[in-house]
Amino acid sequence: MRTARSRMPKNFSLEDRLAACAEAVESNPSVWAGQWRSWMPCMKSAVASDADTIAAAMGGSDDALEACRAGASAIEMTGGSSSETDSVSVSPVLRLESPRTPYARVCLDLGCGKGEYTVACAKANPDTLFIGLDIEGVCVMRGAERALAEGVANAVFVFEENPDLDLSTLFAPGELDAILLNFPTPFPKKKKAPLRLTYVDRLMAYRPLLAEKGVVRLRTDSQPLRDFSLTQLELAGYDVRWNTDDVRSKFPDEPWSGYENKLVAQGATVYGFEAVPQRPGPDPDAIVQTAPLSLVSYLPEDIESLDYVPHGMQGCVNNMKGRRANRRAKGLPEWTRPII
Repeated sequence: MRTARSRMPKNFSLEDRLAACAEAVESNPSVWAGQWRSWMPCMKSAVASDADTIAAAMGGSDDALEACRAGASAIEMTGGSSSETDSVSVSPVLRLESPRTPYARVCLDLGCGKGEYTVACAKANPDTLFIGLDIEGVCVMRGAERALAEGVANAVFVFEENPDLDLSTLFAPGELDAILLNFPTPFPKKKKAPLRLTYVDRLMAYRPLLAEKGVVRLRTDSQPLRDFSLTQLELAGYDVRWNTDDVRSKFPDEPWSGYENKLVAQGATVYGFEAVPQRPGPDPDAIVQTAPLSLVSYLPEDIESLDYVPHGMQGCVNNMKGRRANRRAKGLPEWTRPII
């Protein structure tokens, strides 16, 4: 499968493009752990000229000043130049003109893609900081460029290449009011189940990072992924606040992501839920995985009646249909899928 970066023109420089939109990209996210409510762009020139003023604007803490200096250092290491080709027009640079009130909430859009949803949510909720995190640098770049182009100052993007990143290195306990999982990669095969963002181990890792009323919220075109995720929520000690086969009908005014637009045009409906951790939670050492791990196990038995096949499962569904057709042609008993 080609990466987003591999589809760029030959003269494309991700480093230059990230540097050009650095005010909406946090290059040193770990230094903001416990401080995200006070996040603001910390540009090299501003830090060099008046670091004390910036620290005061962020609450006057040593950690805040360190964060600004670290951010400035990271920007300096990128070279600070921008590509003149394939450029995107952005709004004027955001300036640190005066102290600001800390954000009321912090929401993590985990696997944010190109950031359409992140930026739209931030625009609709100016008192909330939305952090878009993705393992694709091009997606982070696109999200940051969009935020700057639309003048949205409360959306920031983080590029982390490691899909197994320990989120506790980026966020302090109780710092997140929501973890948003918008159309995450389903990884249908059994052996890749631990890579799913709703696997029990990951749900357990989210628990300490969520505020007292913090939530995990999923939106997906995959009914199998949604149903698998519900089994994992139970294992990880979450209460489901709502669960629906049609998120768009339940929340008609919610922003759209580019991925949602694409899949809905292909006939998808959007499944989803919102869940909150029980307090206290289960003993991690006592959790036993009892759910089937292959998403094939969560498909309806009558697969021929499917009007829409979830993204990533077209191959296995076609194979199942082919096996059944062959058995019928040979007069053999109907093939039933294994529970795996």
